[in-house]
Amino acid sequence: MNKHFRIFLRIIGQFLVYTIVPGVVYFILLSILMAFGVREIGEPATTLIIDYLTLIVVFLAFRYYSTNVWNIVFQAKLQFTKCLQLIPISVLTRLPIVGVIAFLYIFFGDTITKTLDAGIEYQWSVFDGLTWQTTIMGFLSFVIIGPIHEELLYRGVIQRFLQKHYSIRTSILYSSFVFALAHIHPGLILNSFVLGLFLGYIFRKWNNLWYAIILHMLINLLPFKGGGGYYQPPRPPNRRTPLLEKEGNSILSKQALSSCL
Repeated sequence: MNKHFRIFLRIIGQFLVYTIVPGVVYFILLSILMAFGVREIGEPATTLIIDYLTLIVVFLAFRYYSTNVWNIVFQAKLQFTKCLQLIPISVLTRLPIVGVIAFLYIFFGDTITKTLDAGIEYQWSVFDGLTWQTTIMGFLSFVIIGPIHEELLYRGVIQRFLQKHYSIRTSILYSSFVFALAHIHPGLILNSFVLGLFLGYIFRKWNNLWYAIILHMLINLLPFKGGGGYYQPPRPPNRRTPLLEKEGNSILSKQALSSCL
């Protein structure tokens, strides 16, 4: 029991460094900007800046304090054919999520889809408005920068650390659970956990973290469409767009099928 508790505390410590340090640096930068007359920074810009700072913190930790980890997680050669295989895999990750949602709908009805919808709206509401600036910020944050620093932490650090103490299967499950909880909102936990399993498996199977990063980017890219980002302002009641219907009630809404970060 003491061993498991120590492992848990180690993971908590890694997560806190990952979240607190960028936040502290951001507030220092914000204080400096306010001293020069900048009074407000919008939520999209704040999200993007914190993502950049998080990426820098994780990169520096890897490059200068854990150089052996850097070499290990990127040791396998990146192959173009495997990168192409990630495209259909990114689509197939939706299938177990659809199945789980349909199963949960039997017991919880519309409550489950409403919860998932609320999670997606929570995740994307920071980019509400769909101006070209917020779309670009959303793309950089969710599709490019976020997947890199998240995979460096959850698969490159946490999953690899867990593999020293548990089986491969347990370490993937454990790191996916931590990844899911980190998304906070109940409506994001299910998607995050399932996708974390795919990401952890790909990292372990192909032995190069870039494959997990690319898959994560592809998964987050799918919600973007056409000329703008995914998030749409909330629709009036009774105007949801169902993908599957049962006796007139929405079982799987469009938002419920969207993936996590």
